[in-house]
Amino acid sequence: MKSCAFFGHSYLDCKPYREKLIKIICDLIENKGVAHFYSGYRGNFDYYCRDLIYELKEKYPFIKMTKVCSYIPQPLKPDEDGYVYRPPIDYDDSVYLLERRVPNRYAIIETNKLLVDKVDYIVAGVFSHCGGACKALEYACKRKKAIFNIFEDWEP
Repeated sequence: MKSCAFFGHSYLDCKPYREKLIKIICDLIENKGVAHFYSGYRGNFDYYCRDLIYELKEKYPFIKMTKVCSYIPQPLKPDEDGYVYRPPIDYDDSVYLLERRVPNRYAIIETNKLLVDKVDYIVAGVFSHCGGACKALEYACKRKKAIFNIFEDWEP
């Protein structure tokens, strides 16, 4: 099963790119065998892509959306078996990729790198050369990942 991660600017108004994103995602599912999608939960692009995946589940019920956590999930309350963790809301499941502790200010950057290494494809909403989404896309370019950016004129 192939996988795809979403990276985009947190402040991006995604509505004008709806059809373009749907076309890219459907092509990944139908022609590239992608069934597993990963997204953060930090901004407009992340939420918009998550919502599109859930809309597309009607047509493709086998696809899965995973929330990528950059920080260690915090327990809600202890129970007789240990701790009960907050379930991923609006996602099929969640994953924490960091294997070692890093300072909080680097957690998102390091998580993004690990996510790029994990997936086969990247769908991006990056037009600026600043911010975490840009850094993730630059890293994906270095790793020679297949990238589908809704802003086709962006170059690393």
